[in-house]
Amino acid sequence: MSYQSDLGKVKGLGSAKHGFGHWWMQRITAVLLIPCGLFVLFGLNGIDQMSAASAAAWLAQPLNAGITLLFSLAASYHAALGIQVVVEDYVHGHAMNLTLRFITKLLMIAMMMTSIYAIATLLFG
Repeated sequence: MSYQSDLGKVKGLGSAKHGFGHWWMQRITAVLLIPCGLFVLFGLNGIDQMSAASAAAWLAQPLNAGITLLFSLAASYHAALGIQVVVEDYVHGHAMNLTLRFITKLLMIAMMMTSIYAIATLLFG
């Protein structure tokens, strides 16, 4: 039994076969952000009372740097996935849609590379 209309069968319209992977990665990154975010939040709880040197010393510890980097990378990817959904749903011009998706991916890559560089600089001196 098929739930596809006759016209849909003739035109070959139907599932694009890529939505589940996008949805699944959005959920995985969301779940990953919870413990990593809480760790970073509680680790840097008194940052307003810390000096820059003490915050850098906290990030220079391997466990703290690793979890902070994981948080940063997951947050960048999660944000890019969310922005992609908004662009696909609300931007109707094909050229503008592709342009915004390309810019979003470039910004995500730039944020990830900046995070890796900053945390690696603090971790390795």
